[in-house]
Order: sequence, then C-alpha cells, then structure tokens
Amino acid sequence: MKKIYLILILLTLILGAENSRLELNKIIHKEFQAESLKRGVIALSAHNKMLSQKISKDVVMIANGVDVENHRQDLIRSTQIFNDFLLAMYRGDAKRHIEKTTDETVLQELGQIKDEWKKFCLHVLKFYKQSEMIDQDSYLYIINNNEKLLRLSHKLTQTLKSKSRLNINFNKVIEHTLKIADRQKMLTQKMFKEKFLVYIKEDSKRNSVRLRGSLILFKNGLLGLINGDKKRGLAKVTDLKIQEKLQKMWSLYKEVEEFYLHEGTKEGEIERLSTIEKELLKYSTEIVTMIESTLEY
Repeated sequence: MKKIYLILILLTLILGAENSRLELNKIIHKEFQAESLKRGVIALSAHNKMLSQKISKDVVMIANGVDVENHRQDLIRSTQIFNDFLLAMYRGDAKRHIEKTTDETVLQELGQIKDEWKKFCLHVLKFYKQSEMIDQDSYLYIINNNEKLLRLSHKLTQTLKSKSRLNINFNKVIEHTLKIADRQKMLTQKMFKEKFLVYIKEDSKRNSVRLRGSLILFKNGLLGLINGDKKRGLAKVTDLKIQEKLQKMWSLYKEVEEFYLHEGTKEGEIERLSTIEKELLKYSTEIVTMIESTLEY
C-alpha cells in the first residue's frame, strides 16, 4: 500500500485534490481487483491440497469394496477438478478468471506437481471403471505417494500467497485463520483415510502415527478457531455464523474422537466415521468460503 500512498501524494501535487481522489480510486480498484483474482487462485490451489487426500481416500474405499459407485463418482469429479486447475495455471482460464502463469518460481513448482500428478493420475485412472480385480501396484502407489502430492500442493499454495502484493495487517490475521481453516478441510479427508488404513491393517504402525498427528492438528486447529490460540497466532473467530458452524464441527468431532483414538474398531464405527467425515468436510468447506468472503476489499 506504500506505493499507492506515494502515488496519491504525487497526484495531489500534479492534479489537485479532487482529481487525485478519482485517480486514486481507479488505482485502488485495479489493485484490489487483481488481488481478488489472486485470492481465487490461492483458494483453488488450497482446494487441491484437500483433493490429494480425498482422491486417495476414495481409492482406498473403492479398493476395499466400500460404497464403491459413490466413491468412484467422487473420484472422477475430484480428479477432473485437480487436473483442470493445473491446466488453467499453465494456459489461463477466462471463465474462472485465472491468468496464464508466467512467474518462474510458480512455474517451477507447478512443474513439480505436474510431474508427480502425471504418475499419480495414471494409477488413479485404474479405479475409474468397475473391476473385480484391483490393480495392487496402483493401489500401493497411491497410498504411499499421496502425501508427496499434498506437500507439493501446499508448497505452491504458500508461494502463491507470498506473491500477493497487498499487505494489510488486519488481513494477515484473517489470512492466517483461512490457512488453518483450509488445513481443517484437508485433514477431514486425511485422518479418515489413515483410520481406514489402520482398520484394514495396511501398514498399521506408520498410519497410526500419521493418524495421531492428523488428529492433534485437527483438534488444535478447531479449538484455535473457536477460542483463539495465542501460541499459534490464531484470533478467535467472532463472526456468529462461522462460529455456529465451528461449534457444529466440534460436536461432530467429539462424537467420534474416541473412535479415532482407540486402536480397535467396533462394529458400526467405520460407517459412523464415514458419515461424520462427509459432514465435517461440508462444514469446513462452508467455513473456508465464509472466511474468504471477508478478504474482499
């Protein structure tokens, strides 16, 4: 914003107060419009972080014969969305207001995602069609490499945020809140995937460790959004409508926390976790959208 203030001073001297205000309004509108478009791209990139986990979760469910057709349809949609975003970043997409990427750092990181996605997607495609035989190599590739795709997508999201031009202190607080809320959305998928892998005894020790980490992040993040957390730099969310949804998420999480924590799994728990996972994803997606709306200038 310092640049804009300097322009204001120059325009005031050259054009006079009234004309300078008009010119400044045009400049600010243009800057804010550009920033709004950037935030849309950042939101889509963050959404891909979640999709890396949702795609993997759906593959695991399909491979184990759980609600196969619904998970397959979700898988197809999620894969298309992930792929479309990458294409839009390379080519531009007028409908979604995404400009063709020219920044060298962003292009480098996009290239890393593209290279990993190319391999990952080929394995995912094996689960598009109904088959009695599961491609075990593809299944193992997906459950062993999905977090690499998550990390690369996270890195790109952080880089896109760092490229954002406007620097308003109040929005830094909101942006940090949005970062945690975005992470919550991703974790709804990650922790269910990890719990199911433990349930079917797929690399149980490693997935148990990952699950504990995911649960800690999810619980602390949710409590931080609800109550504030100075240690993590989180301000309490004061918007009543967002707070209401956060409280609903907390009630849902508390209902199934014990299911996630204990090693054994009783009859009906996985089915209940699956239902709650969908509700948590729904609420967390709504919360992210509501927080994003507060970033409109």
